[in-house]
Amino acid sequence: MELYEAIEKRRTIRDFTDKVVPEDVLDRILAAGLKAPTHNHARDWHFVVIREPERIAEVLKAVAGKTAEQVEIVRNWKEATDCQRAMYGDALPKQTRMLMESKCLVIPLFGATDALMHPQGVTTLNPLASIWCVIENMLLAATAEGLGVALRIPLGTEEEEAYVLKQLGAPAGYKFPCYLAFGYPKPDAPVLKQYETPLAERLHKERW
Repeated sequence: MELYEAIEKRRTIRDFTDKVVPEDVLDRILAAGLKAPTHNHARDWHFVVIREPERIAEVLKAVAGKTAEQVEIVRNWKEATDCQRAMYGDALPKQTRMLMESKCLVIPLFGATDALMHPQGVTTLNPLASIWCVIENMLLAATAEGLGVALRIPLGTEEEEAYVLKQLGAPAGYKFPCYLAFGYPKPDAPVLKQYETPLAERLHKERW
């Protein structure tokens, strides 16, 4: 698939078939992530791949029960657009299920100091910026491979982070930005309309 086609076709998928993602396909996707730009040239990134349903369920224990909290946030979101309401209407009931059903849960990890959570400036956030470049490469590579990806960002509680990192056996000094579920989309998986942002509305030449 050509690059611009992959960019155009990339969508979040939350409903997967039982078809297994082959190891070589997943390896290509993860390798694409490692080609992302990095702030320090160290590329201190790792991936934990979990395929066993029992292990996925164990890792996701910290996620279960968070839906009501998110629904309350959206209920009080006065400026939500129709696209946002449709997205949350599809996403919230599937927060745990979509990660389970893919049978291929990937958790990216990146090296970061405690200063990341108490930034003194934008440069303190460089490790976080870099890992999201990794994730974007993976999303586009997965699209090119015919896969769908569901992404869930943790709600940010220290308890959830500590629990998941312990389950993963991650060394001290690592954090994870999100859960990624890779799988083959069901034929009837919703592909939600995105808000089209005309470039002319966002492009500023020489100055704003």
